[in-house]
Amino acid sequence: MYTLITIFYISLAAMALMIMLKRREVETGRVSFLSRIGAGTDHVFQAVFTAVRRGLSYLNRRTFAALAQMVAFHALFWVRRGYVEVKSAALANPHGKRLIDAVRGRGEVTSHGASFYLRRISADHPVK
Repeated sequence: MYTLITIFYISLAAMALMIMLKRREVETGRVSFLSRIGAGTDHVFQAVFTAVRRGLSYLNRRTFAALAQMVAFHALFWVRRGYVEVKSAALANPHGKRLIDAVRGRGEVTSHGASFYLRRISADHPVK
């Protein structure tokens, strides 16, 4: 808990320091040491931002709907596949099969396990 709080305050102080350094750089016009270090990677970030902007420009109503359907299909495909694997693993185990049957309501009901009302109904009308 204290670690998270410490990390939060350190990052908050670092952000405040970066803002003050940038303000000083803008006021004086002199490039700071950190800006000179980061200047070598400006073209990389510019290329990434340009590619993201170009990719988002292709997104309209039709492409968004197609993309959403594709993502939903693949997500549901993997969820169903996982469900089938878990279910087959549970059915391979006798205790798991009994648990699945109990959840589905197919468990065995004995005379001492049923309620008084159900025992009376079953005694009055036996199954033929």
